[in-house]
Order: sequence, then structure tokens, then C-alpha cells
Amino acid sequence: MRIPAALLLPVLLFAAATPAAARTANGNEFALYYSEAKTPAARADLLREAKDNPHFFRYLQIISIRTGTTNDAECVHITAFEPSSLMDVTFTITAPVSLKTLRTAPESGPGEAIAITGRVLSVDEKRNAIVLGETLVRHKDRLSPAVGKELLCEVTPNGTFYSFTGGGKEVNLTYQDRDLLRHQSEIISKQGKKGWSDFLEAELAKRNAARAKESEK
Repeated sequence: MRIPAALLLPVLLFAAATPAAARTANGNEFALYYSEAKTPAARADLLREAKDNPHFFRYLQIISIRTGTTNDAECVHITAFEPSSLMDVTFTITAPVSLKTLRTAPESGPGEAIAITGRVLSVDEKRNAIVLGETLVRHKDRLSPAVGKELLCEVTPNGTFYSFTGGGKEVNLTYQDRDLLRHQSEIISKQGKKGWSDFLEAELAKRNAARAKESEK
């Protein structure tokens, strides 16, 4: 059963916590702005800006979920409900780690919520649905923000705050490492996307090693 819009809390505050330079945009915000656009031209502009870019969606309530195959590999097709816009989001999960997340007890099913990152491909106006391409499951989620705790870093301190895949591999930052983002423009301009990815990976390795050492004391 879908949650009445009047009962839903705002889901946009995560955007305020994410630096403008972040490569992953706020999917809930895109969905809401698209649903509120007054003209076809305004919707087309929003879609053009969002198309092919990764967007982070939270509070997605699974409406339907079914297994299948794509390119001879197992996959899961999901249609979920985005609460701020009252739109559906459709996507296919193929990554083994994401499939494992869905099946980790309690297994995700209709009525449950998940958080994902997916590339916006199109909007199916007839179905009132946002269609995503490559999609990853970030974590099992709640159906709406907690009162007084509506930022990702407050709800899930170790949740993904920033995700970068442009260097050929996926690198994720948690909120505690957000200070690294201040180096993004300089490093990408000098070393390119791979240089930025390598920098993040190296810095995170050093920090994680230091944290592990500290926890042993």
C-alpha cells in the first residue's frame, strides 16, 4: 500500500548536505522537481540535465520485485515508489553485491524500503515513472525520514555520502571523510578522473588503517 502524500516528511535535506561538486545528484529532489514542473519544456530541461548522471534515491518503497536474467546473468527487476513526487522508479539490479544486499535477512520485498544509486535514463509519462539504467543498492532504508534526523549522515553515519565511478572503479565516501571533497576540482583538472579516484582510494586506505589502529587501543 502506498503512503498518502500528506503523511510524508520532506526528503530533500540530503541535498543540502551534499556539496554542489558531488558527482552523484539527489534523486528524490529530481523526482519532486520533475513532478512539480508546470510545462513540458520545463520537464524536458530537467530531464536533459539529469540524463545519464547517477542519482541517489532514498526512502524508495518496493512495489514489485521479480527475478530474471540479462546477458545470461541473474538480475532483479524492481518498481518502487518515490514518496516526495508520488512517482514510481523502475530499475534492474545486476551487481552481485547489490543482489546480496537485497537478500540479506530480512529479505527485501514489496512494502520494504531501499536506498539506491542509479543513472537516470528517461521518464515514462504514461506510467509516471522514472527509468534508471545502471543501479546499485546502497542499503536497506526506512520509508520516511526520522523526525529531527533527516540527513543521511544522521540516519546512517556510515552510509554513503558521496560516490564516484568516473575513474573506472567505484569509490565511496562516508560523511566523516567529506573534507576530501575540497581537493576534487584541483585533482581532476591536473590528473583527470582516474587521478581523483586513485587519490580517494589512497587517502581512504590511510584513514581506515589509522582508525583500525586507534580502535585497537
